Amino acid sequence: MANTSLRKAALQSMEAEIESLLKSLESLKEDSSEESRRTLKALKSNAENALRHSRHLLSDAYEEVKVKTRETGVATRDYAQEHPWTTAGVAVGALGLLAAWLLCRRTD
Repeated sequence: MANTSLRKAALQSMEAEIESLLKSLESLKEDSSEESRRTLKALKSNAENALRHSRHLLSDAYEEVKVKTRETGVATRDYAQEHPWTTAGVAVGALGLLAAWLLCRRTD
């Protein structure tokens, strides 16, 4: 899960850099000669392709996280239905730990 969030952050960073590159290319386009304009068009096309690719990767990562989350939710629900007393004990224990932490924090 942490790996997916790192991948998502890296892809978002890549998208921001590519968008910045596209803006820079547009500003250079105004001051360039015809030959340079052709080069800029090629660079812009490459940057747009890279942006499309990174969006595709980000979409894939999102779908993967969505599927894993759904599977985890189903597994948790099934476990809670099969072991209700264990689930209740864990919930009470977690509430006890939270209450103890709050009480200790209050006394400091």
